Amino acid sequence: MKSKTIVATFVGMNGSCGYQHGKEYSLTIKHDKDENIEIHLSGSSRENFCDYESVISFLNNWKDIRAVN
Repeated sequence: MKSKTIVATFVGMNGSCGYQHGKEYSLTIKHDKDENIEIHLSGSSRENFCDYESVISFLNNWKDIRAVN
């Protein structure tokens, strides 16, 4: 599974996957060969984890996405 660190603002429903609407997060995004997307909060001991079925569903919940590495 490939991964990339990004910074993005959560625009999904407040509290979904433990994220707060309008707050910016540093995330690790992982993409598998079946195009499933996993999102993990970077640098946290918390197990904030979201699983998206497509890039479109991810983009519906996040904005201002910037690659860090």
